[in-house]
Amino acid sequence: MLNTIQTQVVFDRKHVATKVFAIKPVKGLMQFSITLNGERRFLSTGIRVYKDQVQMGRIVNHEQAQKLNDRLDNQVREIIQIVNDCDRKGRKATFAMLRGIYFRAAGNSSWTDWMAAAIAERKLADGTRKHHVKVLNYLISQGFTDKAQMTVDTVQRIDRDLHNRKVAGKPMMQTSIYDYHKVLKGYIHIAIRQGFLDFDPYTMFQTNKGKSREREVLTMEDIQKLMELKTLNLYMQHVRDLFLMQIWTGISVGDMMTLDFKTAVQGDIIKGVRGKTGEVYTTVLLPQARNILEHYHYRLPVMAYDDYRRMIQPTLQAAGIEKPGISTHNARHTFATTVTLAHGVPIETVSKMLGHTSVKTTQIYAKVLDSSVQEQAARLGAALGM
Repeated sequence: MLNTIQTQVVFDRKHVATKVFAIKPVKGLMQFSITLNGERRFLSTGIRVYKDQVQMGRIVNHEQAQKLNDRLDNQVREIIQIVNDCDRKGRKATFAMLRGIYFRAAGNSSWTDWMAAAIAERKLADGTRKHHVKVLNYLISQGFTDKAQMTVDTVQRIDRDLHNRKVAGKPMMQTSIYDYHKVLKGYIHIAIRQGFLDFDPYTMFQTNKGKSREREVLTMEDIQKLMELKTLNLYMQHVRDLFLMQIWTGISVGDMMTLDFKTAVQGDIIKGVRGKTGEVYTTVLLPQARNILEHYHYRLPVMAYDDYRRMIQPTLQAAGIEKPGISTHNARHTFATTVTLAHGVPIETVSKMLGHTSVKTTQIYAKVLDSSVQEQAARLGAALGM
């Protein structure tokens, strides 16, 4: 039995590096388009470069062009070698044999090296990538670096350690502990599919998700206070305007900071691509948001995320708003609840505005709105003596 295979290098198949809404260059992934026994799939090379660094499947204008091209050539040879070995043994070659073969061929048994390579290969939003790296660094700090350590005992030890940890002087929340396990479990599943691991320790270990904090939002009264805030220095004014821009559009911080509004604004709508999911969103351009854009000539102030996040609470307090749970992402929650759902916008439309991949995600905000209604009803009942 002879296997048939065709390979071709393709760049930026998902159009990440060539998306029209970004104002700064983004790297795209180089992949192999492989047709094996009539079935076509795409496998990552683990190499990301800018669009002007690729020409006819080869890397150019890059200080390590020769090294990266050699890496591509070696990977192709590895693929062909696997298929030829299958031919000699009379076996059918499968895509499962090809995934992760480069790492296995190197004879490296380091779990953390493999996980670092897997993180680098995946298309992840910056925030998600940082969190996955945080989990990776935690494993390194605890000495769980070899694939032989990916056992039930190790997972239990990780769980005990996380439960004993303190964050800002308080025990780590169960939702955060669950999230660490979720990340590790996800990479273990990938490693098993690629043949790097043989056993999933999570088949014999479970942890509960815990209860998330209720999402806090601003009311229309709060928003009005923020809009009327006059006693501002220029820095706080920028923070206020960026936060209001999020409230009136539902755009996330990361997307807002990189969006070219001169291109994205089309009449009374804003079109963009979510950096987190790659999902296209179309949101409304309300007069309040247009006024902010016009004030800045469609180029919003740019500031570091940590600086922006740190100044949210002082800005709210200056406006007389005492809601310590409010941070940058709560502006997006406020758009979903106070601005849209509370004014009768269908949940399917809100989902499209937010760029959610599923309306189920948007339904979380509907629950927040229900909770708010119940709270107001209780207050009204108390006021009326009911």
